[in-house]
Amino acid sequence: MIGRRYGMFLIVLLVAALAVQGAAAAKSGSMSTEIRCDFPGEMIEAGDTAVFDLSVTNRGDTGTCYLNYWAYRGTDGWNIRFVDNDREVYRMLIPAGETKSVRLVAETSGQAAVGEYPIRVGIGEGTIWVYVKVTKTHSGETGTLEATVVDKEGNVVKGADVGIYDGDFRVEGMLTTAEGKVSIGAPMGTYTVKVTKPGYRAWDKEDVEVRIGRTTNLGIVPLDKENFFAELRVKSPSRMAAIGSNTQYEMTLKNAGRNSDTYALSVQALPEQWYARFKESRDATEEVSEIYIPAGEEKTLYLDLIPPYSVDVGEYNFTAVIDSSARQYEENLTLKLRGSYNMRTYAKSYRHDINRGDTLTFDMTVTNAGVGGALTNIGINMTAPEGWRATVDPASVASLEPGERATVRVTVVPPADIVAGEYKIVAQVKSDQAKGEDEFRVVVKEQSYVALLGLLVMAGVAAGLWYMFRKYGRR
Repeated sequence: MIGRRYGMFLIVLLVAALAVQGAAAAKSGSMSTEIRCDFPGEMIEAGDTAVFDLSVTNRGDTGTCYLNYWAYRGTDGWNIRFVDNDREVYRMLIPAGETKSVRLVAETSGQAAVGEYPIRVGIGEGTIWVYVKVTKTHSGETGTLEATVVDKEGNVVKGADVGIYDGDFRVEGMLTTAEGKVSIGAPMGTYTVKVTKPGYRAWDKEDVEVRIGRTTNLGIVPLDKENFFAELRVKSPSRMAAIGSNTQYEMTLKNAGRNSDTYALSVQALPEQWYARFKESRDATEEVSEIYIPAGEEKTLYLDLIPPYSVDVGEYNFTAVIDSSARQYEENLTLKLRGSYNMRTYAKSYRHDINRGDTLTFDMTVTNAGVGGALTNIGINMTAPEGWRATVDPASVASLEPGERATVRVTVVPPADIVAGEYKIVAQVKSDQAKGEDEFRVVVKEQSYVALLGLLVMAGVAAGLWYMFRKYGRR
């Protein structure tokens, strides 16, 4: 009996609770809302945001209502929402007889066409129309991302890579200028921005929104230096030299880390019988194997490469290696060796005596005294005084390899009426790679019988003078 009474009591309580809920529901359902907006139409450019301040008055009982809107064709890509200060909201409680404010934000797409776009707002039983008028479209344009990169001390960071990523895909990127600034054009979207530079810890920021025709400024981006880091710069990593000469590379090693460090210097992949040495000055004789550099400072190093004399023409690659406390730095270097061209001429004598009317012949040798390169298309030309005839047999040589020589026969014919004296003949030798010349002296003498005839004439003249003196001198 007692159990049945207790059960009936619970049923009565449950019915009463449901009655209270129904009453409350009936009470909340008796809200009567009115919406007011002092400026229901706003003019903006595509990509801008229109803001409507709405005042909602409850003429009925206290209650909670939904915040609704209906947008129409042309608003694809728009972001429309209700906000209270910085919060996005979707319901609001309005006490009976009171007025509360809420803001409708319509963030348009940069591709929106010029025109008027209506938006219907419903809050409780109240409705209102607001209008966004787009006066200028930015369709086809890109958005702009700007930033200024500095280190922890406030110094600008030049050459930092600022990349815009969609997931793992790099959309755009650019290096900062000497002022540490960057301005990158990118399509509309939401991206992750990453800033990197060797020697600094990477920086990134997610959910960065780029809007068409607008600039998104990240402001100051701070990068923190690594404890140990170096920068190696080579003035000319690819060099060309002639065989038989030494080559020197100039490089700068900068300690860009936060701590001082000691660096070990070496060369890898050096060909057999080659020699390499690091020096602290261009003309120094002492070589160094390691160097200490305080944080923030840099030093200039010189790397001498000395190939063997028997090296062949070609391209040689090797690597300069810098070992520090934290990591190893490498710089690939290239040396292109070409042949050295040195053409020489030689004759047993450079002075020749001949009698007038004689023909002079002598041998001349052309030698390739260079290393590693052949002389090709060697031509020999003799230059003699006017009226002389000088020839060379053969007048040309197809090619001479290093160390090879060729002998030619030179024939010189003076004119018949030549006056005795000393004359100069020049041999000009020219190839595709080098040229040179040699001089020869030719002394022309009178023939012996001419000299004897001259002596006889002089003797006759003397005898005649002596006879005339003897015959007429005493008178």
